[in-house]
Amino acid sequence: MNAPVSDDFGVVQLPGEGQQRRINVLVVSSVALAFISFWRAAAIVLCDLASTAYYIGGISEQAIGKAAPWFIFGVMLFSYAVRAVYVESCTMFTRGGVYKVVKEAMGGSLAKLSVSALMFDYVLTGPISAVSAGQYIVGLGFQLVNYVRATPIDFTTPHWQSVGNTLTVLISIAITVYFWWLNIKGIHESSDKALRIMQLTTIMAVIILAWSGLTLMAHPEHLHMPPFHPVFTETSKDPGRLPSAGWLQSVPRLLGSIGIIVAFGHTLLAMSGEESLAQVNRELEAPKLKNLLRAGFVIFLYSMLLTSLISFLAVAIIPDGKRVATELVANGHAATVQGVDYRVVDYLRKGSDGGPDWGYEITDYSGDYPVFAKDAQGNNVKLTLDLTQNHVERDTGGYRDNLIEGLCHYLIGPNWAKLTVAAFVVFVGFLILAGAVNTSLVGANGVLNRLAEDGVLTPGFLRPHSKFGTTYRLINLIAVLQLITIVASWGDVNTLGEAYAFGVIWSFVFKTMAMVVLRFKDKTPRQYEVPLNIRLGPRRARHIAVVEDADHAIGNGNGAHPTPATAAVAPDVNHIDLPIGIMVIFLILLSTALINLLTKKTATVWGVGFTIVFLAAFVILERISHRRRGGHTAHLEQFNEKVSDRITPEVLGLNHPHPILVAIRNPRSLETLKRVLSETNTDKRDVVIVTCKLLPPMMQGITPQERSVDDNDRAVLTRVVTVTEEAGKQVFPLVLPTNNPLYAIATAARDLNASEVILGVSEKMDPDVQVEQFALAWGMAMADRKGQDISLTVHILGPGMDLKYDL
Repeated sequence: MNAPVSDDFGVVQLPGEGQQRRINVLVVSSVALAFISFWRAAAIVLCDLASTAYYIGGISEQAIGKAAPWFIFGVMLFSYAVRAVYVESCTMFTRGGVYKVVKEAMGGSLAKLSVSALMFDYVLTGPISAVSAGQYIVGLGFQLVNYVRATPIDFTTPHWQSVGNTLTVLISIAITVYFWWLNIKGIHESSDKALRIMQLTTIMAVIILAWSGLTLMAHPEHLHMPPFHPVFTETSKDPGRLPSAGWLQSVPRLLGSIGIIVAFGHTLLAMSGEESLAQVNRELEAPKLKNLLRAGFVIFLYSMLLTSLISFLAVAIIPDGKRVATELVANGHAATVQGVDYRVVDYLRKGSDGGPDWGYEITDYSGDYPVFAKDAQGNNVKLTLDLTQNHVERDTGGYRDNLIEGLCHYLIGPNWAKLTVAAFVVFVGFLILAGAVNTSLVGANGVLNRLAEDGVLTPGFLRPHSKFGTTYRLINLIAVLQLITIVASWGDVNTLGEAYAFGVIWSFVFKTMAMVVLRFKDKTPRQYEVPLNIRLGPRRARHIAVVEDADHAIGNGNGAHPTPATAAVAPDVNHIDLPIGIMVIFLILLSTALINLLTKKTATVWGVGFTIVFLAAFVILERISHRRRGGHTAHLEQFNEKVSDRITPEVLGLNHPHPILVAIRNPRSLETLKRVLSETNTDKRDVVIVTCKLLPPMMQGITPQERSVDDNDRAVLTRVVTVTEEAGKQVFPLVLPTNNPLYAIATAARDLNASEVILGVSEKMDPDVQVEQFALAWGMAMADRKGQDISLTVHILGPGMDLKYDL
């Protein structure tokens, strides 16, 4: 007589002769079960961060003058502190990012507001990078045309400018479509391309930095430090020239007193892309925290060396006026006729004893170098900035938007070598800027996934791609918004770049503010904390056993308990925590964000407008989603399902022979899974997660229940995904429709040639009886495999229980 069916694999039910048939199995898959190395994670973030080396120096000098490298250097140093905030948040929330952290700290409304600002950032990041990449390729093409022609073409005419813009837009669309398709295929595809791009960028960086060093050695007169004094621009008659003083130009005393913060805000774009680190944290492989810290340090070191050094070298080697042209424009005039409406200086120096700023007048250029006006004694003519008569404006000097290409032009060496390296620089710039498009898609997809999981977006957005398992509808939405932005801007990267600053700074502010709140709201121990903390109050400690003896881990076959080698001390939660470090970071970000509201007109107007639009869309979609869900917002992971009539390593896609099978059905089993993953090296052994889909007894034939995963199965698998994400280790889920769980597990172990089956402790029988039941099932499963010798270990795990038996 058949035994009653159990939902925790506690009792075996041997099939009768009439019931022994091959049933269908469900192989489920999800991109949530794929993980990447810290090198790939760093490459994804660096495609955005490192790409700023091509343009941040020029954009910053356009806004604040020749002092830009110092502020870029300061931003790069500060980025390490901001990255520490993101690392702490990632240790608290595996699927972290702004939305999750802000919601946990301050509620859903502020979380949606913060994500709305961040989405404005992501929607603009892709188009800015794609358009810039297109401009570099078009510019290189025009240079090569003139290089081979006897009579050069003037590509600055309106006709050729229009042709160039059209080609730029077409290239931008092609880049966006290409990385859209890679993201549809999954993060392994896109991260592989990002890694290759960064490898090429590294080669380019080494060549440029080494060659620049040789140039400075050959011409030590070029070796000078830029000034510390920022000088801001004011409103121009030319609508294309945006004032860096913003609305503060009407209060010059206030602008002078907070000029350091204003200048810092104009260079903050140098650390855009930090949020992407939180979004790729889920995909990081084990050991998660260690790899997260490694990725963070690689990002910091790379961006610091590349972006900061490029900006300093550009100021030292490229002549003044060829990067950015500084103009003293007569008040009420447009900068039309030099010598009448405006005069050009090399750069503005701080006046001695508080006097007016001044610079040497440039009248022309001889070849690639400026010609200065001379007085009767042969000295360079000084022009002072008289604010009652004129104001400061800046325009491109030729290399503002590509300082690295400008560096190539002014390096020592033969022209053919410089032209070759310049072409390589442009090609790498095209690739890394195109890679920034990929980063924006990855980051935006991660953010919208968190919204969909929380019920803000309707469940349909999370439907996986039938072949690749990605959330393709969200990726489609992001790509469409970016394509619309490219076409609408038609290659106007300056306006896009100015507006883009809004989302970057405010996402930092919301994220850091939420982490400050959580320090007081949630005092549980963290794996990592932003440094500089003062704790007051009792310091009672509790001990946590830490397994350090890897030889006694799961899957080594010796049957011993893992050894608690050391005890880690966790602080008691009854204390007062003063997070000085993170509060200082927050205050710096908040003050910079508030000042940017007053100085970046375009960013404020467009940023606030688009944030309101995104927020309204999220609120409306959340209400629709709640109605469809009937008020239930519990997230269930979406999976691709493949029906198979047999279980083989090839069907599951296993990488190694003799896997470990772990039976999971209820939440109590998750502790077993956590322990298995913590003690198993999945680079050497595969872990198959088996969950049995219980069918009614005596069911005949192939049934609909066998061919699909219901919400109960999905709930179990969702918990499995959560555990594997926290561990950063890949598993292979398998759903077995059966009315005999232990027999189904034994059959799966036989077909996969597993070396070990791990079961949770039964609540209905002693472990010895539980093993006997499984041994009966194993004997029945092996009945038709006479003569085949398969060794199997049954491992019973549970609270205070760790038993192994060899069958």
